[in-house]
Amino acid sequence: MKKIGPYQYHRLLGNEKSDMRSTKNSLTQPEERPESCSLRKVTNLGQMTESIAKELNESLCGVIINASTCLRMLAAGPPNVEGARETARRTILASNRAAEAVSRLSTLFTERSRR
Repeated sequence: MKKIGPYQYHRLLGNEKSDMRSTKNSLTQPEERPESCSLRKVTNLGQMTESIAKELNESLCGVIINASTCLRMLAAGPPNVEGARETARRTILASNRAAEAVSRLSTLFTERSRR
C-alpha cells in the first residue's frame, strides 16, 4: 500500500467531504435537481390547464343553457318576454366571464413571453 503524506490525506478527505456535502444538498434541496424541476413544471402546467378548462367550460355551459331557456320562453304559448330578457342578461354575463378568462390567459402568456 502506498503511503501518502498529511497534505495529500487532507486533500483526499476534503474532496470526500465536499462530495458528501453536495450529495446531502441534492437530497435536502430537491428543487435544484433538474428532474424535479421538470416534474414540478409539468404538474403546474397540468393544474393550470385543468383550471382554465373548468372556468371556460362553466361559462360556456351557462351560455348554452341560458340561450336554450331563452328560446323556450319566447316559443311558449304567450311568450314570456320578461323571463327571456332576464335569461338573455344571464347569457351575456356568462359569455363575459368566458371572454375575461381568455383575456387573462392572453395577458399571462404575453407577460411570460416577454421574460
